[in-house]
Amino acid sequence: MSSAADGSGEGKCGDQCKDSRRGLVMQVVTALSLSMTGFSIGGSLAFTGVFTEQMTADQGVLPLTRSQISWVASGYAIGNTLGCLVSSYVNPRLGTIRLVQLCAPALAGGWLLLALGGDFWTMLAGRTLTGLAVGIVFGPTITYIGEISSVNIRGVLALFFNLMLSFGMLITFLCGWKLGWRHTCLVVGIGPVVVMFLVSLMLPRSAKWLISKGHPVEEAQRSLRFYHGKDYDVDQQIQKIRESLGEEHRHDASLFEVLQLLRHRHYLVPFCLMLCMYVLFVFSGGFTTASFAPVVFKDVGGFSNPYIGSILVGALRVITSIMMSYIVQKSERRTSLMINGVVGGAACLVSGFFFHYSAALADYAWVQLVSVLVIVSAMSLGIAPLTNLLLTELLPNAIRAEAGGILLTFFGTINFIMVYTFPLAVAAVDMSDSAKQSGSP
Repeated sequence: MSSAADGSGEGKCGDQCKDSRRGLVMQVVTALSLSMTGFSIGGSLAFTGVFTEQMTADQGVLPLTRSQISWVASGYAIGNTLGCLVSSYVNPRLGTIRLVQLCAPALAGGWLLLALGGDFWTMLAGRTLTGLAVGIVFGPTITYIGEISSVNIRGVLALFFNLMLSFGMLITFLCGWKLGWRHTCLVVGIGPVVVMFLVSLMLPRSAKWLISKGHPVEEAQRSLRFYHGKDYDVDQQIQKIRESLGEEHRHDASLFEVLQLLRHRHYLVPFCLMLCMYVLFVFSGGFTTASFAPVVFKDVGGFSNPYIGSILVGALRVITSIMMSYIVQKSERRTSLMINGVVGGAACLVSGFFFHYSAALADYAWVQLVSVLVIVSAMSLGIAPLTNLLLTELLPNAIRAEAGGILLTFFGTINFIMVYTFPLAVAAVDMSDSAKQSGSP
């Protein structure tokens, strides 16, 4: 599966398309700063577990019912779904950089509402606003990184997003343990967003977006030189971008007109593949385990303090994300996904078996703990980073912005189903009693 699958043609430019050192530095800086969106996503996902665990424990300070706790936990997914839907309309019109500049203050405001909220509706509003802002910029930042990156480092830069997501989860679990969920909102939610906003003020719009919207060619040339150097063959690259957009592309096309291209197999097949990827990602087990790690380790057992296990999960995700930056250059995407499926699927079966027969297998409770960690590790080395990477590689240029928004709306919807139902399912099956029967500490 080629990393040049977006049709940019960059791989054929030759020596004239080699990047300067400054250009490579700007690509890395841009990828890191925009990947702060991933940090906020990781923080929001981990906050789900931290908030749920602390609100159902003795230190819960808000008078919320279990149903209200589930609504606050899933409020992020509700906003995220709406944000992705809005993004599919506004991203083609405003571009990634303008969206980041508009949504960063809203994202910080959502975290501030969570930190200061004293009732159910304020907490729900904060979570929904956070999800809305992230949903609007989630897809555009991923595609922007892919559009401005050179083909030889595109895979690595695309994985920065997943690395920052994993790092955001780790920091949230650590702060949630030591500071509580309110102060965690301030630490995780404000600083990274400010960095992303300030850096975005210095970044140009991508050449692909400028050309696709009929802007003067000089603007696209300046953007290419900003990211690749003053000696870069910008005219040849602009021609490649125009060819990748296709003859049917119109810069003033509506969302409906663009999505009509899905009638063609060339566009429909990658779109359907990404739909399947998101379903497998959400319901493969690792996503739920990572998001609700404090709840999982509290109810299933394995550690006297559930945050120790949660921090271990976060650290594993960071380590595997770093490893993936090397693996993605050495192995095919399909190979990584197949290994993830086999290893992660086997670990899910083992974990489910030991949970069901926990009383009879009390002396082997450690096996269940290991299986949970294997599930998270397999996901972090497979479908978690590759889903975002393939979003930039599989979708053709002509439909990437609009179809990407639709795909992420679908992702937000199934994510909401998972986040809302998981705490209720935990209460229904009463995992904590099973853990006690198994003799977990």
